[in-house]
Amino acid sequence: TWRELETLVCGKPILDIELLRQNTVYRFCSENDLVIEYFWRALTEFSPEERTMYLRFVWGRSRLPLTSKDFPMKHQIETLKKVTAEPDIMLPVAHTCFFSIELPKYSSYEILREKLKYAITPVSYTHLTLPTIYSV
Repeated sequence: TWRELETLVCGKPILDIELLRQNTVYRFCSENDLVIEYFWRALTEFSPEERTMYLRFVWGRSRLPLTSKDFPMKHQIETLKKVTAEPDIMLPVAHTCFFSIELPKYSSYEILREKLKYAITPVSYTHLTLPTIYSV
């Protein structure tokens, strides 16, 4: 059917968390680090739409390949190289060309979830309030 063909060509429309985990490598951190556990918990609790937004944020694609052997590169998670005294004010940094994300070492799950959702949510310029340069 056309749906089977679409899945073969484009991948599954719902992000498979377990497939992504199996194809993730860690740099400057371990999958047992608290911030990494927070990350996987948040991604698991995200809606299907939010998971797709995450994938677009980190890879520029909306779907994963069907199987591990179809991944052109591994998903990378690393802790943010720029260390600050206040990681909770930082946002995650994505490198779409490398399918990677840098996460600050957030102090709680709630902060990671909030910052990750903010980072992956597309912004519309119509919602921005710009300063007035000239007065009339």
